[in-house]
Order: sequence, then C-alpha cells, then structure tokens
Amino acid sequence: MAVKISNLSLYRGDKVVLQQYQKRFTQRRSCITGANGSGKSSLLCAIAGILPYQSGSIHWHDSLISQARADIAIASDAILLPEFASARDIILLTQNLWQLNWPQRLIDDFAFAHQLNTQCGSLSTGNLKKLQLILAFMRQPALLLLDEANIALDTAAQHMLWQLIAGFDGNIIAASNEASLYAAKGFTLVALHEV
Repeated sequence: MAVKISNLSLYRGDKVVLQQYQKRFTQRRSCITGANGSGKSSLLCAIAGILPYQSGSIHWHDSLISQARADIAIASDAILLPEFASARDIILLTQNLWQLNWPQRLIDDFAFAHQLNTQCGSLSTGNLKKLQLILAFMRQPALLLLDEANIALDTAAQHMLWQLIAGFDGNIIAASNEASLYAAKGFTLVALHEV
C-alpha cells in the first residue's frame, strides 16, 4: 500500500489544519495517532477525497486523489448525515450511488435492523457509529479509512468491528486516541506530527 501526501495545506474555515504536510503510509494497517483537534479526522477526509485541500497532493497507488472514489471509503463522525433521513434512506442512497448489494449481513452483525427506520437526527452516538461502519464496509473498498471507529460502540459491536477488520482484505488507515488498542490488533502506529 502506498498513500503519499506531499506538501499538503489543509484548512477548516480560517483554521490551518496542516501546512506543507508530508507523510507516507506504506503498511497494510496503519493507525494515525495525535492529540484531539490535531487534524487526524481532517486528514482522513482529505485522503477520502471529500475534504478539498488548498495545495499539495495526495496519491493512492500513484493516482491523484481529488474527489470521492469507489475504491476508498471512510467511516467518520466528521461526515454529517442529513438528520431528516432515515438510516435506511442513507444505506439505500449509498447502495444506489456505488451500485452495491443491500448489506443485510452487516446490518445483522451490528444488530442494526431495529434502527433502519429511525431518522439520523434521532440515532444515538453508538448507532450513528454503527451506520457509518455499515456504509463504509458495505463498499468493500481497497482502502478503508476509520476515524475513532470503536468509540461509542457497545461491547458486542466493538467485537464485531474487530472481526470485520481482521477479515478485511484491503488496506486500512485508522485514526485513534487509543493507539495501544490498535497496536495490539496489528496496526503500525504513525504519529500525525513527528515529535
């Protein structure tokens, strides 16, 4: 795997998130570590092609990432889902957009069936996280980006997440404040900023 970030400048509004940033991710499983608010989520969104950057470049297997792509999926709280839409609506939208099968197994695995008709604005934090994970894993991308994926999940859902990660054939870049947990699962820890 090779995600290469060169001279990246990234802003959120007027705030500089990353300036002239350089990083390479070469391992099959990487976990970005860093303090809250340091830019981990923004970086993942930029790699996913859903957060524009002001200058520099991000390449995945020597191909420039400049917009959302079928082979890269992300699960992140940074992606706001429309509060009025039901979980089923969002899954159907994703299914139609990327020409996918209905993810019944993931819905069952995360015990999410009872939440399908709930509006996103009424989902608990844990159920929103489950929905994000269903949306990402259902795409079976070559590169999966997981932003604090285990946070707010109940014990059964956390167990299922680690099973899905273990059985996932593609590459994963995660971001977490629980670095030791990801290291124990075989992830290479990558500091967002060198100390």
